[in-house]
Amino acid sequence: MEFSIRNRKVWFVFLLLCIALFLLSGCEMKKMGGDAASKESYVVTDAFDNQVTIPHKPKKILGTDSAIDTMLLGVVEPSRLAACFIADKDPGMSYIEVKDIKPEIPLNGISMEILTKISPDLIVASSYTRQKELDMWRSLGYPVVMIDGPTSIAQAEKDIRIIAAAVGETERGEKVVAEMERQLKEVDSTLSARNLPPQTGLLVSQMSRYGGPGSMYHELLTRAGIKNAIAEVGVANGQLLSQELIVKSDPDFFFVSADRESDETGAGKFRDSFLANPAIQNMRAYHRVIPLEDRYIYASSQNCVYAVKAMANAAYGPLFDMSGEKQIKGY
Repeated sequence: MEFSIRNRKVWFVFLLLCIALFLLSGCEMKKMGGDAASKESYVVTDAFDNQVTIPHKPKKILGTDSAIDTMLLGVVEPSRLAACFIADKDPGMSYIEVKDIKPEIPLNGISMEILTKISPDLIVASSYTRQKELDMWRSLGYPVVMIDGPTSIAQAEKDIRIIAAAVGETERGEKVVAEMERQLKEVDSTLSARNLPPQTGLLVSQMSRYGGPGSMYHELLTRAGIKNAIAEVGVANGQLLSQELIVKSDPDFFFVSADRESDETGAGKFRDSFLANPAIQNMRAYHRVIPLEDRYIYASSQNCVYAVKAMANAAYGPLFDMSGEKQIKGY
């Protein structure tokens, strides 16, 4: 009897030890799991010095405009985009292949219905995004990385690096920037070798306050060796260019938006109305109206290097072979 009681006590102590070891091992497993999860997360500093924690390499990425979609698709495959903008599918505006990406975001932007439907694991927004939308997205727990809507090539390169870091593809971002720099060196070398007398161009745009110094268009135009008529009369980006100043600028040619299959914004009507003005018809530029695709005029992604070449070709003749023009990617 005494042996039996003692034996039961031994087994009871042994059982307690087993339970304790099991609980300790369970805690250790949870701890290891937690460490593994934390190793997947990383922190990115965006264009406005916000420290953004990305829980894991994102697979459902949402951009807030077509230019961001273009930069994203320079560093990630289309399958990683959670949605795309309607403008992405317009060849007059875009280089990217998004035919299989759903849903499509309309011109009026991202609705709550779309946002909740796709539930992105990363949102890439620009400085043009409304603050109330940014606050709402963050309050819902979405990681939001911001870029500064580029007004220069250097800024576009910085934005590409931020986006590449945010999506976990830093090396791809560097490849995109390297290709941009390669093409820009080609532009500079070709233009300096030709030493052509500079032409002056004036942009005809519905955005009546766009195109002066401080805009991406101005940087691309001047990089193409063309004088900006808007700058020549002392008007900066954001300032109104009056009819009197247009006449005073006396450019060599007008840049206008080329016709597109879909013209929801009425750019063609605006152009025709501008050119029907008798004051404009008395200018020498009226006899040299050059249509350019909007993907050149409003370029603000890595593909802006093609805009520089296209503008130079329009002003000075076929300096650059554009037959190999395609989306610049780092993969």
